[in-house]
Amino acid sequence: MATLPKPAAISIRTVGPFDLGRLSRLHKSCFEEAWSRSDLAHLLAMPGGFGLIARLYEGGLVAGFDAMRGVGFSLCRVVRDESELLSIGVAPTWRRRGVATSLLQASMERCRAIGAAQMFLEVAVDNHGAQRLYEEHGFERVGVRPDYYHRPNGERVAAYTMRCDLEARCGPSRGP
Repeated sequence: MATLPKPAAISIRTVGPFDLGRLSRLHKSCFEEAWSRSDLAHLLAMPGGFGLIARLYEGGLVAGFDAMRGVGFSLCRVVRDESELLSIGVAPTWRRRGVATSLLQASMERCRAIGAAQMFLEVAVDNHGAQRLYEEHGFERVGVRPDYYHRPNGERVAAYTMRCDLEARCGPSRGP
């Protein structure tokens, strides 16, 4: 399979209140069971919760916020010295172009900067592409959660719990 070109004008920044609609649409395009706008707002309002959004500048004469299209996101939570990658997704037409890698690296660095020494996540046992991405960034399997994901067709799928040592991967904390 040919690798698609990386987008030239991607920026990653913190999700703000004006991004909730964009974030909700992105989540829906990435997952069968998408989180609602209020679910996302609640998650981002929790202590230690934050989101990052990858945006593509489309240039031209398009004015204002419409010139920046969301193409990917990550949602994390930091509690003391542990962090969790709650969700990460890339719009289907932008996959395999390095967007997920950029989001994962930025999430790991942000969590480390706030003081997290480790990051945890869950990934479906049948999501081999995501597992490869995580392993390439230092994550290792540390457990299995049976029937963790509930698919719309009623199927239940186990998840691997994975962990990464952020101190080893990202260096010293700049946090509190």
